[in-house]
Amino acid sequence: MLAILFHGLYGIGKGRIMTAVLTFTRESLLGFKARKLRMAENITQQEVADKAGVPVESIDLFEHNLPLPLDYKRRILQILWAIKIKR
Repeated sequence: MLAILFHGLYGIGKGRIMTAVLTFTRESLLGFKARKLRMAENITQQEVADKAGVPVESIDLFEHNLPLPLDYKRRILQILWAIKIKR
């Protein structure tokens, strides 16, 4: 399970601090779902990268839910979606 902790100062000068914790399961993250789909279709990261026009390292970053330009994410998801609907 992944937990993200947000700290924020609210009411500056009033001495109040608000903390919130959000938790996500690994399976709920977009990159994990993309990896699962790619593997179910027996497609390599290199094949997706070639079709999407992005470096292969970007596929790995996306599948591990690491920072990546939004345009790269969009291209990767378009390729995976096109592959899925061809079934």
